Amino acid sequence: MGGIYIAGRMEVADSSDAGLVARILAGEFAAEDELVRRYSRGVSIIIGQSLADPTAAADVYQEVFRLALLKVRAGEVRDPERLAGFICGIARNLVIEHFRSAARLKGRHEGEPDRQFPSPEPSQLDRLLRAERAALARRVLAELPSDRDRRILYRFYIEDDDKADICADLGIDAVYFNHVISRARQRYKKIFESEEEGAKHDR
Repeated sequence: MGGIYIAGRMEVADSSDAGLVARILAGEFAAEDELVRRYSRGVSIIIGQSLADPTAAADVYQEVFRLALLKVRAGEVRDPERLAGFICGIARNLVIEHFRSAARLKGRHEGEPDRQFPSPEPSQLDRLLRAERAALARRVLAELPSDRDRRILYRFYIEDDDKADICADLGIDAVYFNHVISRARQRYKKIFESEEEGAKHDR
């Protein structure tokens, strides 16, 4: 934990996420540098998992911290204790926007015949969005107290198993299956809406 001298005495800087946000709001430039150092590796991992082009990855990396610092300075971090999640959310949104922009650009340069015969293979954006949905599904799974319910949801949402096969393998009927799926969808919707609301503030 670092410190600064004020009026002849040593003031210990608050190194928590909330403290870091407060220091940036107070105009401490060293705190801005600390934010970049603290989250550089995590942001690089998020970007590197999706972007193979080093130039594009570097551009997105710079934009993440430019935007993050702008939002912190403007007081747009609603929960300073969750600064890490706030920055990771910006990184994920910018990666998705990168693929969307690339797809729009590609569409403008392609001829009409090419657009009539899209590739059957999922695009990088499709894979990224699918991974995001799987991550949300895993958050729902982690909250369930019942191991059997977790197995049902894992097989149905992540492994894409058939409903009849799941019921037969686990010895459950369709009514119970539908009950579990209904509860999971309600929780999934809550998490998704919360993520969407956070994303609006990250843009």
